Amino acid sequence: MDDFLTKSKKFFSDVNQLKSYSASFEHLGSQKNSGILDKKTEKMLNNQMEAINNKFRKLSNELKDRLQEATSEISDSQSNENFMYKTKKIHVHSQTKALTSAINEYRDAQYQYKKEEEEKFKLQFFIARPDANEDEISECINEDRGESILASAFALGSNSAKGILDEAKNRKTNIQKIATMIQELIEMLKILNDAIYQQHDVVDNIEQDITTAHENTAAANIDLEAALDYQIRASRLKKILIGIVVTIVVIIVIFVVIKIAFFSDYSPYGKHQYNVIF
Repeated sequence: MDDFLTKSKKFFSDVNQLKSYSASFEHLGSQKNSGILDKKTEKMLNNQMEAINNKFRKLSNELKDRLQEATSEISDSQSNENFMYKTKKIHVHSQTKALTSAINEYRDAQYQYKKEEEEKFKLQFFIARPDANEDEISECINEDRGESILASAFALGSNSAKGILDEAKNRKTNIQKIATMIQELIEMLKILNDAIYQQHDVVDNIEQDITTAHENTAAANIDLEAALDYQIRASRLKKILIGIVVTIVVIIVIFVVIKIAFFSDYSPYGKHQYNVIF
């Protein structure tokens, strides 16, 4: 069990690493869109983003394989009622959801980057071919005929336009890489979503435990309120009794003092004083 918990802790640590890749990718994307970059700087940023893609792809696939292995081990387990079995299922379910969340986050970053690259591609194409229309540009980005459209633009454009279109061609290649990465992420999400669906019994048990916990908490709150009310009443009664006792003691003390002062034989107001006067 200790070995499983150690692996589970490592899994969540690796998921956090995936999230850090998302943050790094978004940061590099914002750098690319912060202004006009020279070819060398843009190429450097592209290489860094490609490196992050490769790291994310490698680690996310490793985590997916680990999940599938853990799921198989649990399925092959002989006992499905003991504490260890249930604990493992809950951990695997949490791991699956955590990995799904990290991949969704990275996919969103890829979508945003793809959108920004497509806008730049359109701008470059319009500069070189002012007479181009939106349909032609969209077809160039999304269809297989894109290469032939670009080749046609090279032929019709001026020498300066050819340089811009050459950059657009490189950007189109980059967009295709992004699209491939997004598709890989979508396929992985399908696998993870299927795994989450198959873990519905874990979700049902967790929800049942939560419902039971809420019911127990509500009952405990009622008992606590009753106990608190009883404690308040008891405290008030205790204070009243103490007040009565203190009052009685004070009355007794006053009575004793008065008796000593006025009725004692040695009191200046007592019997001996009257004998001296008369």
